Amino acid sequence: MTNNEKITSERLSVSIEKCKIHMKRLNYALSKAGHLFPLTEEGYAVINDEMTGYIDQMIFRYTKLQDELGNNTFRLLLEYLREDIANKPFRDILNILERLQIIDSSDVWIYQRELRNDLAHEYPMMVAETVLKLNQLYKQLPVMENILSTVISKVKGAARDD
Repeated sequence: MTNNEKITSERLSVSIEKCKIHMKRLNYALSKAGHLFPLTEEGYAVINDEMTGYIDQMIFRYTKLQDELGNNTFRLLLEYLREDIANKPFRDILNILERLQIIDSSDVWIYQRELRNDLAHEYPMMVAETVLKLNQLYKQLPVMENILSTVISKVKGAARDD
């Protein structure tokens, strides 16, 4: 293993560990607030502060997980797998991830990113939209968990091949 490959491997390991922490804390918040889903506008209006805190934690950790995967983990994984990603736009990187079956489709990841952006901009007066976005977040959690599991499996598989 070259020095650059070792550095990439170490950086990838750190990135995956961050993702695992986000996923663990996301799942904890879900274990506390999951019974609220699917949310309704009426149900959302009467959520107590404790449950609001868990929902906020879900949003925060989903955002952090989506950021870490998209900004770091994916590129590091592809470098680790010796894929040529130099000077490629992110859409091309998503297409490689799709080809390697790390994500189901680039469109799904773009949807995840749009959802992340929508959740980052919550407006209290837009209850119907907030409820819709939170329900979408709830539905996307297994997708994110599957992506992270696939990344971890790809790393383990590539490590055995070395």
